[in-house]
Amino acid sequence: MIEPELETKQLDILKEMLPAARRVGVLNDHTVVLPVRLQARKDGARALGIELLSVDVNGPGDFAAAFKSLSAGGAEAVDIPGTSMMVTFRDQLGALAAAYKLPAICGLPAMAGAGCLAGYGTSTHELFGTLADLTDKMLKGASPGDTPARQPTKFELVVNLKTAKTLGLTVPPSILARADEVIE
Repeated sequence: MIEPELETKQLDILKEMLPAARRVGVLNDHTVVLPVRLQARKDGARALGIELLSVDVNGPGDFAAAFKSLSAGGAEAVDIPGTSMMVTFRDQLGALAAAYKLPAICGLPAMAGAGCLAGYGTSTHELFGTLADLTDKMLKGASPGDTPARQPTKFELVVNLKTAKTLGLTVPPSILARADEVIE
């Protein structure tokens, strides 16, 4: 499991990009996000002076209602975890974030290309490299029990300036300087 400090990194970045934000929604992929991870997000948000509005989603059919609820609840931005469901439906989520004019920080860098203001998370290159390495070991006879779990070590930040412009936002130079990729 990812360390709790990493769960809040997306919110740290969002707060730096939107310092006045006080209410941020989070789409809680109820099918995979453990309560401890959601609690880590809530604790991190509280430490930043942010009220986190959590909306459970069980599938893509819940997305529109979730965005409507967050907007009605006064959310000024949305935190979208990088779960497999969220990544699979990133285009739909990006379109909803744009429709509701909610800047979105997403849990995988690739999601920025779908309209999120920024994506922060495990390097896809590292993730697939680790997967390939583990698969290779198991195909060569290693037991899954003898194959240690590994924490990600490389994280990437991708910023979407097209989305920022559409939302009328200026991305701070400090964020642009740290970005691994900037979509223009």
